[in-house]
Parts: sequence; C-alpha cells; structure tokens
Amino acid sequence: MDNNKLLPGEKYFQEVRTITFRKEEFSYIHTGIIDEEGEMWTTTEMDEANIFQVYNQYRVKHGIPFPDEISGIREHYGLSAAKMAQILGFGINQYRMYEDGEVPSVSNARTIIAAREKDIFMSFVEASKSEMSEQEYLRIKKKVEAAEGDYKPSGQPSEYTGFRSMSLDKIANIVQLIIANIGSTFVTKMNKLLFYADFIHYKKHGYGITGLTYKALPFGPVPEHWGTLYSSLPGIDMEEYVYPSGQSGIQLESVENNENILSVSELATIEKVCKYFAGMNAGEISQTSHLEKGWIENKDNRSSISYQDAFALNYN
Repeated sequence: MDNNKLLPGEKYFQEVRTITFRKEEFSYIHTGIIDEEGEMWTTTEMDEANIFQVYNQYRVKHGIPFPDEISGIREHYGLSAAKMAQILGFGINQYRMYEDGEVPSVSNARTIIAAREKDIFMSFVEASKSEMSEQEYLRIKKKVEAAEGDYKPSGQPSEYTGFRSMSLDKIANIVQLIIANIGSTFVTKMNKLLFYADFIHYKKHGYGITGLTYKALPFGPVPEHWGTLYSSLPGIDMEEYVYPSGQSGIQLESVENNENILSVSELATIEKVCKYFAGMNAGEISQTSHLEKGWIENKDNRSSISYQDAFALNYN
C-alpha cells in the first residue's frame, strides 16, 4: 500500500495514547488510518513513527545512547558491529541491532557509554583477548591505538534535534541532492527545505535526519547558526548573487560530490521535499512555513521548534 495515498472514505487520524514499555508508561502521538465505518489500522511506517516516539523518551530518561552514537563509537575504532558485540560481551548480532534502533538495556547502555573512552575500551579488548586469535587481537589493538583519543558525541540528541546527533556530512549530502534536483538555491529557501526534510522525516519515522535545531525567526524556521553551518559544509560554496535591481542574496553551489551516507528513507524524504517545493521561490516557501504550528507557536519568542510539532505539519 502507498502510505501517501488513501482510498475513498479513508483518512488519517492522530490521538494521544499511552503505552507501557519496559514496565514504564509513556504518552505519544499515535498516527493511523480510519475508514468511514470506523475501522482503524496502521502501516509499517506509521508503526515505526509511533514506537520511536516511545523509544526516544525512554532513552532520554535513562541516559541511553541513540543509534547515531552507537554506530559512531564503533566507527571511531574502525571495527565491525560483530566485533564490537564480541569485545563488549553482547550477543553476536546485538550491537548491529542497537545501531538499527533496538533500545539497549540500561546495563548494556552503560557499557557502550564506557566504551567512549579509549583506555576503557582497550581494557575491554584485553579482557576478550582469549576469544581471539593472536593475529586478530594484534589487528584490533592496532586499530584502537590508532583512534584519535576518546569518542566525543556531537551534541546531545533531544526533541529539538529530532533525536539525532548533528552531522555536517549528512547536511552536505542533502544540500547537494537538493541542488542536483532544483539547481543552485538561495540560503533563505534552503533553510526551509532543510526544515521540511527533517520534520517530514520525523513525522514519518519518529526521528529527524540532520540533528539540526530550528529557530522560529520572522521569515520562517531557520537552522541554528545557519551562517556558520553553510560555510562549514564540505563540497558546498556560498556565492553572492546580485539582481538587476542591485539587491543581492547568497546562493549555495555544489562544487564536488560527497559520498552518499543517507538511508533509503532519508533519500525518499529529500526527493519528496524537492517535489513539493521546487516551484516555490524563497518568499513563497517562507509564507508556506508561516502556516506551520511549530513556527506560529514559537515566533513571538523566536524559540526553538520541537520536532513533536512535525505531527501537525501540513505536508506528509
């Protein structure tokens, strides 16, 4: 079934529900479909968005790392998920499952957090030495020793970051894809395109893409520290464009293609955003963003917009 198309008589519905997860109760915004006879159901995509809201709350409450950090620690040491599971004493596929979104137990979460520190992780390697061949042990030891210090997460995921750690590489990927689809793009429009990409993905999947925080400023949602952000993106240049009237604006140009690191769902979201907004200029998309609940309720204080407001978006 196409999750974006409804049959005659069907409509989307949202309601606040409570669910028990690991003996604790959490409230979340349940999204589903209802037909004219009152029968309700959900799609796999909706189930994901519903349950991830609960997982996010549980992680924050108990200080459990999010998937970005779990994969980041492994990549920091240059090891496979299977090898990380062996070294930390987990089941053979457990670390990969944590990277894919399964919530670790509190005890396993603390072990993962401890593995941020290079010296502690090396002690885990030493403790698991008997389970490896000498050659494998020396290879892993060399990799860990080559890692640059402790692993340091890039910010704390929260409802204002879409429960993701900020990734400049992902943001650069998105900006390059948008430029490839709709051409050189003014910063004022790109700000809104990133907002819609993150918030539409959160609405569909229960987490954002970039880890950016958005402020409700006069011309619409804007990524925090956007000037520094765009100047820091690999493969992206900022060029001044001067109109015949003498006014000017900053355009973003793609100068090289970075390796794609976006998931299938993230790529699909970017494609959708380009389809929705390709024909709008900066002023038009700004006015469109002024109709969104997240902007309306935060504009007076120029506050950060919670990703939970994604469930009130005018776009799916």
